[in-house]
Amino acid sequence: MSDGTLPVVKQELGEVDGVAALLTDLKTCESEEGERLLLYTAVQHIENNLPRVRFSMREITRFDMTVADGRFVLKGEEFADEMKGWALVRVIGDRCSPQGIVTRCTLYEQYTTEEALETAADSYGGLTE
Repeated sequence: MSDGTLPVVKQELGEVDGVAALLTDLKTCESEEGERLLLYTAVQHIENNLPRVRFSMREITRFDMTVADGRFVLKGEEFADEMKGWALVRVIGDRCSPQGIVTRCTLYEQYTTEEALETAADSYGGLTE
């Protein structure tokens, strides 16, 4: 999702108080002046029997987050959606944190099999040495 020089914001999907949540390792005492938090959301749709992913981004603040075990989390039923993925990117000035997407979606797994590789390769003329 992003590559940068700030430390990674560790994140995973879970629950807080019985509500789906994006759990982070952002501590309540660790914000820097000028810090921005950008939440990227990927939404997968099936169009004409093909998967399509659309991305959106919104800026959030630590005031938008809840604290659980001394760490910031984002709570909401959207984090239970199996057709979405998220990446919380920390930005300070022109630097950002490297991030990957966390998701509950498993649709991509059908494209990670040996059969899927062969089908894809055949559509481009086959595998070459």
